[in-house]
Amino acid sequence: MPRPQDHVPGVLAQNRGHYELLVAMVRHYAERGDVEHVLRAAMLAANYAWWAPTGLLSDLRLERTVVSAVRGSGSVTVDGDRRGGRVLHVLSEAYSIGGHTRLAWRWMERDERIGDVVLTNQDGAVPERLAESVRASGGELFDLRAEFPGLLDRARALRAHMDRADVVVLHVHPYDAIALAAANLPGVRPPVVYENHADLSFWLGVGAADVLCDLRPVVRTLDVDLRRVPGDRIAVLPMPVEEMPAADDGELRARLGIRPDAVVALTVSDDWKVASASGRAMHDVVDKLLHFSPRLTYVLVGVTPNAHWTRLGKRYPGRLFVVGKVLDVAPYLSLADIYLESYPSFAGTSPLEAALCGLPVVGLADVPADEPAHVFQRWSPGLAERSAATSAGRLAVTVHRLAADPELRQRDGAEARASVRALHDNPGWRGALEALYERARSVPAVDLDDLGESATDDRYRTLFTTFNAAPATVDPRGTVRPLGELYDSTLEADLTAAMFRGTPSPVQVRVAARWEDHPAWTARLLALAGTWPRLRVSLPFVADDDVSGTATVARLTDLLASVGRTTEDCGDVALEHTPSPAVSALPGELVFSSEALDRLEELVASALWQDTPAAAAHARVPEPVAG
Repeated sequence: MPRPQDHVPGVLAQNRGHYELLVAMVRHYAERGDVEHVLRAAMLAANYAWWAPTGLLSDLRLERTVVSAVRGSGSVTVDGDRRGGRVLHVLSEAYSIGGHTRLAWRWMERDERIGDVVLTNQDGAVPERLAESVRASGGELFDLRAEFPGLLDRARALRAHMDRADVVVLHVHPYDAIALAAANLPGVRPPVVYENHADLSFWLGVGAADVLCDLRPVVRTLDVDLRRVPGDRIAVLPMPVEEMPAADDGELRARLGIRPDAVVALTVSDDWKVASASGRAMHDVVDKLLHFSPRLTYVLVGVTPNAHWTRLGKRYPGRLFVVGKVLDVAPYLSLADIYLESYPSFAGTSPLEAALCGLPVVGLADVPADEPAHVFQRWSPGLAERSAATSAGRLAVTVHRLAADPELRQRDGAEARASVRALHDNPGWRGALEALYERARSVPAVDLDDLGESATDDRYRTLFTTFNAAPATVDPRGTVRPLGELYDSTLEADLTAAMFRGTPSPVQVRVAARWEDHPAWTARLLALAGTWPRLRVSLPFVADDDVSGTATVARLTDLLASVGRTTEDCGDVALEHTPSPAVSALPGELVFSSEALDRLEELVASALWQDTPAAAAHARVPEPVAG
């Protein structure tokens, strides 16, 4: 097995460092009693840990901070005796493309109860199929982001919707602090089931999971050992899938340009599941398959074309098609003869859907069974009993046999279909659903104080990072999208301050040219520099000055005097043609607007900027005198 790539330990350490800064922000707001910003910063921290592997799959420290902020001295009690025939399904964001949204609407369609849906952070149109499922059940759909701008208000509104239900099912994103907060507002609420669709990733919500609903049993060890979920609070419910209606593949085959006698292998995947990791690459596997089976044509759906696929397409003209994301995969399933599982990470929904269409499902699982990363290459129930190839060569032989023998494809596909249908699409599934609800009704509200601390396993952590980490660490400022307009100036300033905290030199800001034409603005900037010693201001020379900077020094001296400063006590202000190299510097140039100075002032006043945070609360910036 290839060893972890050299960059992995460094990426892991940097990601963890960034994450700890975000957790410090959450605690900072909690200490100030700012619950709204506790939730915003917690959402940012959780989203970062989801995208940037840190070695954690949960963080009970972070969850306790959120719960304490919203609960205060109150307590939560579960009422498991509600029998009103209503289930509330909660999603952060719903998509037309994506397995977890399909899972939610299929769940509702198979449950005889009324199904309501609350969206906590929807950014875009609501999928019509989801809305149809809600209407068909007699339920209602609520978009909290459209109605309540703040996260705390959304949490309170969600709790009010919870109070109408017998059971609550969370299908939320890993970043969703709203659901965690709502489940922990003081008082009596219905039991909460957390549906674990992101079972290999970090997620926020252990403290909301009266029962954790896994979709496959293989992740139980991760839940217990790394997330600290008690074993008696874990249940398994096979993913609800449905057979897609057959579609006419003739038009699609003609549009793609696939020859009539070709045997088509299909993969439906996200980018990350086929990204190169630890010497493993999907495009290398496909290369071997296409070389070994001349009749084979390969279609890859959902993945963004890149240089690897372009080169492979040139090597096998007319036999490789990377089509990107599509709204409806049914025509592609009808087109296919063989389903090829994504690699190096297996998918969840797509291979089950392919099996229900009668396709033989094949895959490559080359991580040894005793390695923690083996969980990335395990099928869901219904396919788990099938043997995946353990090398690319063996996979090539399997695919070649299927490509050459239509009867073998039919038999293999029929077996896969029967196995998946037995677990995922029959009355037995509904019985398992009822058992899950009863399990949730029978336990008290989860108590984070009983769960200890989140843990990391060094062996799993390294391999997890190897499978998922980018070559470089992730900047937290690049993961703020879920907050939208709630990523306000306070968060921006505190996050920037936190990122610079501990640096060995002042943080430098370069001022744009012609500052001398903006005396009031520059005077205010100089007042900041004189008050906050960690700020370094770099000023370019004024226009048409002599080599000694006579005019520049004179203009600066006048402006300093206007705010009661001299060149001796003005702080770190430098006159220079080009800014000096700095360990820490704000990007770009500071422009002449009051908003730019407001943001800078908020940054230097941040308690997270200071070596001694208490000093920030008492520091005052003198008001500049208009020049």
